[in-house]
Amino acid sequence: MKYIKFSKIYVFVLGAIFLVYNSFSDDLAELGRKVFEQNSSSVITVRANLLITTSDGEEESVGQCTAVLVKPSGMAILALSALDPSILIDQELRNTINIRIASIKMIFKDEKEIPAEVLLQDKERDVMVIQAKESIPEDLTKISLEKENIVVPQLFDPLVLVMQHGKVARRSHSATILRVESIIEKPFLFFTLSQSRSFDILSSPFFSMDGKFVGIGTLRVVQEWKDEVESNSLIILLPAEQIIPLVKEAMSLKQGEETKPTKTTDTKPTQ
Repeated sequence: MKYIKFSKIYVFVLGAIFLVYNSFSDDLAELGRKVFEQNSSSVITVRANLLITTSDGEEESVGQCTAVLVKPSGMAILALSALDPSILIDQELRNTINIRIASIKMIFKDEKEIPAEVLLQDKERDVMVIQAKESIPEDLTKISLEKENIVVPQLFDPLVLVMQHGKVARRSHSATILRVESIIEKPFLFFTLSQSRSFDILSSPFFSMDGKFVGIGTLRVVQEWKDEVESNSLIILLPAEQIIPLVKEAMSLKQGEETKPTKTTDTKPTQ
């Protein structure tokens, strides 16, 4: 009889735990769906024609990735390495290879293409800022970078990652929920996530469960790395506070382009 009583209590406790967990999961899913619906149209596709110059001559290549709209004028941010993989090349080899973006376009869900221009590149934080050369659809969401609309996550916080599929899936958007698994403060603030080794993170935006912008996935690389066992690169979450100064610089470059040529920020990665 004691065994039977224990079993009933045991089953009751397990049932209670299951109900609490299931309720929490449902709440998280509901919040995630709202964030996705509010922000998915801010995520677009960017395609670039690359001109690769080596000692053997020139060849063309095509790169494609997601980007995030941050201004009604058509300004967007993305991970530089998603289009230009030279960040992964050893410095000595990089001196013999030149990768240049010959042209770049924004592609929307209806397959409409709009030409764009590169305003700024920051290799240390792996960020590129681009600007549409024509008006973009007004109904698309543009992520606000104002202080009250961004947030810095804490350890174990759940975040909504929003992605866009390619033409094979009709440019549909998708989402998943990841958690912050570590916080790194030097040489600048960034985070790793529960799937930091997945390239789905690269160039895609993250949002808090209340819909605030957190940052985008970029690639952190330490160039002078001689350890053959440990990797010298890691896909990270670069927070909004690291992105905002770059967007402001790009805006100032755009505003002053009539008086001086557009330049890029080509910083050497911090070791």
